Amino acid sequence: MDNGELEPKQLCMLIRAAGVRALPDTSVPEGYELRRYRQADILTLAETLQAVGFRNCRADRLQETLEDADRRAGSALVACRGAIVAVTFASRTSTDGTNPVTGNPGEPRREGVLDYVATHPDHQGRGLGRATCTAVSRYLVEQGCETVQLLTDDWRLPAIHLYLSMGFEPVMSRSDMPERWAAIMSELEKRGYAHA
Repeated sequence: MDNGELEPKQLCMLIRAAGVRALPDTSVPEGYELRRYRQADILTLAETLQAVGFRNCRADRLQETLEDADRRAGSALVACRGAIVAVTFASRTSTDGTNPVTGNPGEPRREGVLDYVATHPDHQGRGLGRATCTAVSRYLVEQGCETVQLLTDDWRLPAIHLYLSMGFEPVMSRSDMPERWAAIMSELEKRGYAHA
């Protein structure tokens, strides 16, 4: 943009390893199963990701994404009656030391990332996102990550509330972030979300 304005960018949030270790244990309600990814999950996993807005997450694209060993080993999925209804995947910084979330230099493989955080709309409000995010964050810290990061959008207020309640903090990586975060916190308060 030539008028000096920043183009919209996703929000970044971060939690340190000590914060992850302090997270309380979570469980899923009766009728749900928290587990790792299995090859047979690919179709219902794609359906859930598409239902929450990951429009390009077809089964063939997911197969490519899941070629990464961390994404498979560090996955946390929730199944209900054979279908995947919630998911979070793990990834880490690239081997060249660049953080895939912020684009900033970082020590290789020491910064974890939560990817594809999603709960099917028909199953939201049951603590499934908290369970998958906690499981994946713990996996990343057990693998030696010192921080865990994620990207989200300004309009995803329930998800942002969840992340804040878990101890994730906003990363003020650009000049527009303080104003955007102030608006988000104001909207969270208006909607009755208690501060973490």
